[in-house]
Amino acid sequence: MSSDIANQLKGSRSDVEKVCKTVEAKFRLLTEESLPLRYEVNVLRHICIALKDNIYQNADLYCDIVGTMLPRVVPYMEKPSLWEAHLTSLRYIHHCLCQERSIEACQKLYNLIRAQPCLLQQDTDHKAYLDIHLTHFNGIHLQLQRQKLPLEATRHLGYALECLGELFDIMRQREMTQSGPLLAQLNESLFGKRSRTFFKTLSFLPSESLSKMFIPLLKLLASSSVAELPTLFSEYLSFTLALVQIDILSPQSNQQLSLQLLRMCKELFRQESNLNYSLQLFYYYIKLIYVRGPSSDFKRAYIDLSQKFQNFFEHKTVSYVKEQWVTDLLVAFQLLQVLIQQNSSKSQNPFQFFWQNFEGDGSPEIYTAHFQLLHICGGLAVNVTRSPLGCSCTNEACKSVRRHCIMAYGLCALDAYINWQPTQEQKTDRSPHKPLLGIVKYTMDVAKTMKCLGPTSVELIKLVRQLIYVADQVSCPEQMSVLLPLLEQLQKLRPLIADQEMSGFLRRLFKASSHCKDLSIASRLQASFLASLTNPVRLRSQICLYYHNQGKEGKEITKCVYEWHESSPLPSPLTPAQKKQLYDTDFFAVLHYLRNPSPAHMQSLIRCRKNDYHLVLLAREMRNDASILNECKEMRSKLKQKGSLSRMEHLCLGHANVGLLLEALEAQKTKVSTKEINENLFEELLLRQNLSQINIKREQRLVQLASESISVFNYFFSQADQEPLGIEETYIDWEALIDDAVSSALGLSSMGYQSEADDAWLLLLRIGRWLEDRFTYLRALNHFLSQNQVNSSLKLKLSDEVEWAEEWLDDLWPQLQNGRFYKRQHTVVMLSFCHLASYYARMDCLSHAQLLLLQVEQLREEFPERLGKSDIVLITLQAVRFRLSYQQGKPKTSKMLTPLRRLDTLLENVRNFCNLSSLDSGSLQLLLSTLVRESTECSSNRLSERLAFSNIVLHLVLQSGLALRSIEVFLAWLWTNLQMENFAKAQSKLRLIEHCLDIKQLTPKESHPEKEAIKDPTIIDLTSNMHLLQLVEPIRKQQQLNTPSLKLLNMQQNTPNPQLNLDRYFTLDMAPSIVRENTQLQCVYFIMGCLHARLHFLQRNSDQLDEFYERANNWIEEKSQMSAALGSMLQVQQLYHLNYLRFRRKHDEAISTAQLGLKMRLQAVDINFGYNFMAQLKTAKIELKPLIQEKSKSKTLRRALIFNLSPEDKHRTQSASAIKDRASKAKQSAKKAPRFRIYEELALRPPSAASNSSGGSGSENTPPSNNVDLNACQPIEISDDEDLLSLPQKKSQAKSRDKTKSKTAATASEVITLDNSLEMVSTPSVALSSRSTRAKTRQPLETPKTAPLSTRRPRRQVTEPPVPDTESISTRTRHRH
Repeated sequence: MSSDIANQLKGSRSDVEKVCKTVEAKFRLLTEESLPLRYEVNVLRHICIALKDNIYQNADLYCDIVGTMLPRVVPYMEKPSLWEAHLTSLRYIHHCLCQERSIEACQKLYNLIRAQPCLLQQDTDHKAYLDIHLTHFNGIHLQLQRQKLPLEATRHLGYALECLGELFDIMRQREMTQSGPLLAQLNESLFGKRSRTFFKTLSFLPSESLSKMFIPLLKLLASSSVAELPTLFSEYLSFTLALVQIDILSPQSNQQLSLQLLRMCKELFRQESNLNYSLQLFYYYIKLIYVRGPSSDFKRAYIDLSQKFQNFFEHKTVSYVKEQWVTDLLVAFQLLQVLIQQNSSKSQNPFQFFWQNFEGDGSPEIYTAHFQLLHICGGLAVNVTRSPLGCSCTNEACKSVRRHCIMAYGLCALDAYINWQPTQEQKTDRSPHKPLLGIVKYTMDVAKTMKCLGPTSVELIKLVRQLIYVADQVSCPEQMSVLLPLLEQLQKLRPLIADQEMSGFLRRLFKASSHCKDLSIASRLQASFLASLTNPVRLRSQICLYYHNQGKEGKEITKCVYEWHESSPLPSPLTPAQKKQLYDTDFFAVLHYLRNPSPAHMQSLIRCRKNDYHLVLLAREMRNDASILNECKEMRSKLKQKGSLSRMEHLCLGHANVGLLLEALEAQKTKVSTKEINENLFEELLLRQNLSQINIKREQRLVQLASESISVFNYFFSQADQEPLGIEETYIDWEALIDDAVSSALGLSSMGYQSEADDAWLLLLRIGRWLEDRFTYLRALNHFLSQNQVNSSLKLKLSDEVEWAEEWLDDLWPQLQNGRFYKRQHTVVMLSFCHLASYYARMDCLSHAQLLLLQVEQLREEFPERLGKSDIVLITLQAVRFRLSYQQGKPKTSKMLTPLRRLDTLLENVRNFCNLSSLDSGSLQLLLSTLVRESTECSSNRLSERLAFSNIVLHLVLQSGLALRSIEVFLAWLWTNLQMENFAKAQSKLRLIEHCLDIKQLTPKESHPEKEAIKDPTIIDLTSNMHLLQLVEPIRKQQQLNTPSLKLLNMQQNTPNPQLNLDRYFTLDMAPSIVRENTQLQCVYFIMGCLHARLHFLQRNSDQLDEFYERANNWIEEKSQMSAALGSMLQVQQLYHLNYLRFRRKHDEAISTAQLGLKMRLQAVDINFGYNFMAQLKTAKIELKPLIQEKSKSKTLRRALIFNLSPEDKHRTQSASAIKDRASKAKQSAKKAPRFRIYEELALRPPSAASNSSGGSGSENTPPSNNVDLNACQPIEISDDEDLLSLPQKKSQAKSRDKTKSKTAATASEVITLDNSLEMVSTPSVALSSRSTRAKTRQPLETPKTAPLSTRRPRRQVTEPPVPDTESISTRTRHRH
């Protein structure tokens, strides 16, 4: 029968149904007392076997079978084992059915079980019932959590609790005093170590169900045996903590089950005094936690209770510190602290009133007591070994309850501090800090030894986040003092903390550090955060923001971020690459962001530098630091000694050279007063101690430094794309490279070394184009555009570069007004337009050049800061227009300013120069150096003496100690002196040039007693009249070329012997080695020789001139490239040679030389050179004609032939007495006084006076007509006939012309006319004379009263003197544009 039931229960559903019918029928037949129970136990056993075999499809039928049997069985008193087997089988079946797939059957079975009375035949039978109820509660709760059951199933939880209460009543009725196992099982399955969600479910169950379980349980526990109480202390504490959670989560605020339990425990443990006292303390502590409103006595009560806790732990537990109950008490108190901190950060929680009572007056005192209590407990927790209350660590390597307990105490202390909201006055109270720091530091010390902590550890993450909250709340130095002592401990935990968490803490610490009293500590903390940033872009922005805030707050920066980080209490564990990135970012932020970093800051960067490249870049910012300069010198010498250098070493060498160059340039500067720039005192000035060393030998060191820097920069640039940067290499500062290259280029340009400067600017041109640095490119291109001719060896195709620059300029100039650019960039753009105008003018595109200049004018007017000021743009604009005016043939309009007038205007603006940007001064100095040559060329060719630019530039170059530029100024001055035939000054210039060329040093002159000043009023008045005559440009007395004066003879005797040897300018035997090695200096030396030869010619010392000019021509032919660099001086030399050939009566050679000069049309030279060559050519041809007999008819002698004849035009054998005789005859034969008619220029004549020129550079011009050519030379004609010329006259002059019409035919002369094409036209000749006057003193000659001083003589008839042997045209005609 039993086997059939077993098989049927494992069979199909119909088989199980048959078993149901069989069991029901069987129970009707069983009448004996034990048989139903036996049969029921047998059937239950087979059902257990069927469920064991995983047969759940018939679970509901199994419950029907159990439901049939349960009401019919009762305990069999004689056989207790049967009832025990009955309960065991039921528990097993319930346990098997308490699963997701059979939960409905489980509920059905549990309803059957709880419907039957709880029958305990033995004391141990309660375990089965207890297990069934607890299993059912936990099973239903689990399915509810998984949302596998509807909410209506929650009532089964209440059923289970009510059943437990019934069980506890029965147990108490049976006087079961051994409640220890029961309490342990309840804690394990229901109360102890459960989640907050579980307790929340319990608290929200019907209070009736909870009371039906809890009250019987308390009654049962109250009857427990006293003997087992010490061992159950931990269980009671665990139960208490569970009830506390149920109480605080319950919607009924007055439930307080935990307090009821503790009151019962006080009675239960009354014989155990220590345990009883500890439970009382626990009771009162929980009672304070349950406060539901503000209380005036709360702070006093809590401080008193905390003090009692401390006394208890410090005194009463000393003897029992190793006992288990002390350990359990400490762990339970730690769990309670964790419990009250869990909800403290949320509103509407049961602890909000508890923490609110901590605030207000006396808040620091109560927090101090709280932290002291936690500190005591944390210190005693070192004795904790094991406790059933302690949480077991999930990490197998960590089994220490003690460490986790101490860690929890520290975290609770930090939680309490975070939740504290002190007033501003309470924030300054440091009394709570000491106990707080004590427990937290101890906690962090213990954390270092915990094997379970790591980046994902909950406790460690919580610790860091709490520190983040503490840092976030810092608002005063006192609060900051809480964090500082913890940083060293935190740094030891740094390897265990996740980077994200640590970064968040450092970011809050960065902000909190602003409240540090110690600025060095604040800087270290801020550096720690900056070092933790790995993103380069963010790192740079944050470092710049850091420096900005430091400067905004007025704090002096004494160390760099990198050095602060090295001494920080929280240094980031950086790899070498990260350290390099931090330093480089900090380094470049200081260089590019800070305007004026302090010396201490720079020294900090130097101390921490990683390589020499950092040193040279820092040295750029510390030019005045002698120690840094010495380090650069040592580094340079070390690099120079190495055989081969890497790319970065080349770069370091270049920057070091520039630093030494700028230091040397600065060191050689001196103060020179403008009053000392006196032509008569130049030699005395250069003998001064600070100026006597100005020579090219000293300057060559600077040239070598600049050239070497450009060379290494060029090497680095050429290797830029061939060698990739390594990880260990510093990022290249292209801005510094460009700045230093510009410094070298400007230094070379300022010193005047053209070839070296060309190489420098060409490199900058390439770099600017490659890096698309538009302003650097334009600035470099301006250098080449300003040159008349670019050196062919550079292989620079200027037209392509101009096309490229114009594209950039078209994009740039419309954007200049949007505020994105600096003033220096505005200047670069406008100067580029000016130099482009010069370039197009040289290309004969004059209209385009003029349009570009108009563009500059309009663009300049858009900047208010430039209006009304003489800035570099205005001066360059006027310089370009001056250059165009004196280099072009004809003016476009009759009102165009003459070159000399433009020169005067330009000089006035230079004197009123206004510096608006950083590059204005340098650009002006380079422009003035060019203007010295151009103004000298223009004024000398126009018989004028303009020395103002030479004065200005000489003052600048002497102050800067520049030798070659000084030589150039002296050469220009020498040229002017020769034109003015001032031999003493010319000799002085030669000595000055030799001094600067390091050929012969100047020697002090012997002092001569000064002549006594003339005080006679008559002599003074005569002197004033002579000065007035000089202002109106008197015509100098001409000297016969073949009759040297006594003054000349004396000067020849006083000329130093070395200067008489002209051969040295070709052999270079007296020149220093520097001159022999430098082609530019050789050109300068050759120009000096040409001017020296001219001096010999003017002094009538022609012994060496034949050989000199022959060798000079050979030199020019052999060294064509060097001769091309001579520029306009090449034509000056040819004119000088031409004059000398005419003087030697070598007319054929003179004509060929003049024709060669006319064919050689140089670019960008004075147009008057062509006129001079033409005049010399025509004069030579006239001199070459055979003598023609004068017609017998008498002709009226020209006044000009008496006093305005050139020495070259006069007959070589004519004596001064013959001239006087012819003049007297002409005076006697004159019927009327001659009338002097002077051609008048148009309205815009320059107000300045012009001086006379030397005799060998005259030119001819056509008479003025209706369209007067102001670019041509305007002669002063002196005529006896009023209607000789058809020049439009004023009304007063017209009458005079009508009266003398009949006399015009009596005179005939031949006029040689020159136009802009330099073609020769034969017209009736008119004797020409030259006369210069100032525009301000120029008056039309209507009456004798209004005539100039030189014309106030009686009109008289002048007879014609005898005709000279050869016809001549005066070369002393007045040239004025």
